[in-house]
Amino acid sequence: MCCDFPDIYFLPTQISTETSNASTKTDLELYTFECPVYQTPKRSRIVTTTGLSTNFLTSVYLPTKKPPTHWITMQVALLCEKKE
Repeated sequence: MCCDFPDIYFLPTQISTETSNASTKTDLELYTFECPVYQTPKRSRIVTTTGLSTNFLTSVYLPTKKPPTHWITMQVALLCEKKE
């Protein structure tokens, strides 16, 4: 599933590594998911000496009420691709 997404501008912020019980999370108390960003939808099997795919660009830290393991299990990622 792909869809158009607006430009994203990044603003550096400090990220808390503390964890707490998900059932008591409020909108202000969220987990942080380190979401990978890839160049294309193709999940390249070519891996560099750093252990990362050559298709990998960076990670984006996203707030979520669900623990990061949920999103990792669902294989969530952000994609970037040039429009032609």
